[in-house]
Order: sequence, then C-alpha cells, then structure tokens
Amino acid sequence: MDTPERAKGPLHLLFVFYLAMAGLALYGQSDGLMAWLNIDRIPALLIGFAIELLAAVLLGFADWRRTDRGEQAIAARLLSIAVALGVAGLNFFGHDASVGQRLLFTGASLAGYAVWTLHSNARRRDALRAAGRLAGQPPVFGLGAWLREPKVVWRARQVATADTTLSVHDALAQARTDMAAEERHRAIAAALRRKLAKSLDSTSADIAMVSYDLDEVAARLAKSVDYGRLTGLLAADIHPDRIAEGRTAKRSTPIATPDAVRVDDADKPQPKPTNARKSDSGRKADAATRVRAALADNPGATQAEIARAARTSDRTVRRVLSAARPDIDAIAAAV
Repeated sequence: MDTPERAKGPLHLLFVFYLAMAGLALYGQSDGLMAWLNIDRIPALLIGFAIELLAAVLLGFADWRRTDRGEQAIAARLLSIAVALGVAGLNFFGHDASVGQRLLFTGASLAGYAVWTLHSNARRRDALRAAGRLAGQPPVFGLGAWLREPKVVWRARQVATADTTLSVHDALAQARTDMAAEERHRAIAAALRRKLAKSLDSTSADIAMVSYDLDEVAARLAKSVDYGRLTGLLAADIHPDRIAEGRTAKRSTPIATPDAVRVDDADKPQPKPTNARKSDSGRKADAATRVRAALADNPGATQAEIARAARTSDRTVRRVLSAARPDIDAIAAAV
C-alpha cells in the first residue's frame, strides 16, 4: 500500500515549478504590455495575470466536462491552447531588443502551461481510475520479454489490464494458455468445416456453418475430451510387460506366399489361419469339382468353354487340368 506522501507523488515540486515559470512569464508579459499600452508595472501585471488565469481556467473547465460529463470539450481545450500561445507570443515579440529575454520569457510561458496541462491530465486519469472508468495499469514486462515474445507480452498486457491482481509471470502464463486454447479451437473448427462439407451437400453445409457457432462447438468439444481415459489406454499400450509380449508374439513370414501375413500382432484380434486355409481350400475344391464336372460332360470342349461352364477363370482351369492330367487321359480313353 502506498503512503499518502507516496500517493501524491512530486506534486509539490510541480507546483513550485509552475509558480516559478508563471512568475517569469507574467513579468515578461508586463514588459510588453507596458511598452505597448503605456501603462505602469502594476496594471501590466494584473492584465498579464488575468490572461494566464484565463488559459488555466479554460483548461480546468475542459477537464471537468471530460471527467464528470463524458464530453470531449474540444472548443474549451482549443481556446485554452490559443490563449497560452498568445501569452508566449506576447513574451516573444515584447522583447525584441534582447534574444536572451525572448528565449527566457517565452520558454517560461510554454513550460509553465505544459506543466499545468500534465498535472491536470494526471488528476483527470486518477479520478477516472478511482471511479472504475479507466483500465488498470498493467505491470512492466521488460524489454527482453518484448523481444522474445512480442505477441505473448501484448496479450499478457491485455490480461493484466483486465485483472490488475495478476503479476508479470501470472499474466504471461495466462496469455500463453489463452493463445494455445484459441489455436486449438481454430484447428477443431477447421476440421468441423471439412467434416460438414463432406457429410452434407454444399447448400446444407453452408447453412450449418452460418447457423452454428463453430468456435463454440470447438470449445465444447475441447472441454468434453476424456483425458483420463485416453491416458489410461496409452499407458496400457506402452506398459513394459505388454511391450515384451508384443515382441515375442510378432513373427515375419515370406511376402511371396499367398497366405503370408507380414506381422501378426498378438494384441490385435485376427482371424485364425486354419479357418482361412480351410476356406481357401474349400473354394479351391469347389472350383476343381466344377471343372472336372464340366470336363466330364463335354470332354472335347476348349479351355475357355470349360471355364465358362465351371464359372471360374482360365487360370484355375489350367491348374486343375495340370493336376488331373492322368484322370483326363483316362476319361478320354474311355470315351
């Protein structure tokens, strides 16, 4: 917590500096007014004080309208600046005999008005911040953080402005988390668009995309993911005992064989080889039986005619004929 002295800041130094600059500017104005209006010092000082007071009053009025009424008060601010520039011009042209006096009194006039403007704007920001109408001041992240991660730091400033209780490290961590979630949601939304485009016709897909907030759907999908179950499945697959069983259960077989299987994984259900062989043998047996029957019905038929009659391929007919050549010769002799 700031002490009252610390909370006020160097306001007393600003006030002293403003009084010094205003005094110099006022004295310089009196020189010009005395020469131009042919009046004494006291009336010239009073006239100069009234002119400087006008610039300060206009600026204060503009700040009050901006702070309490929410207006821009552009006219009041422009008029205040015009009066301040007029005072500076009075000091500049009122000391044409000396360049040093010109610089001194003109600079004092401009510096005094600038300090008063800074002080007035600072008080206005404090009032707005106290009323909750101004964003909080984010922490300082440092030049190194800006050079390493400019996007993350910019997002962290926004997060820290919305929540002033966050420290530098907390704001950076929150910014990284938010940016990663947004990137993940964008990827999910893009996948949803592709899925809708493939599942529906073009018109229905367009209607669905504009009717539903795909970003909201992506966020809900990300929240509904069961991390525990997925982690359990992956952990079971990479368990040392399961890996050892998988190594012993895997075997390689020649690729050239028709019934060869490249890798048999014990963890995955696979059809039994014996049943597959039986099925293949049964299909081959049926084809051979049909070929023999067609040959017996028409011994003089060609190979193509036998394939059509047996409802099989020429290759199967050739294989059956080669294997059953003695029987074919016997049938031909008998006929």
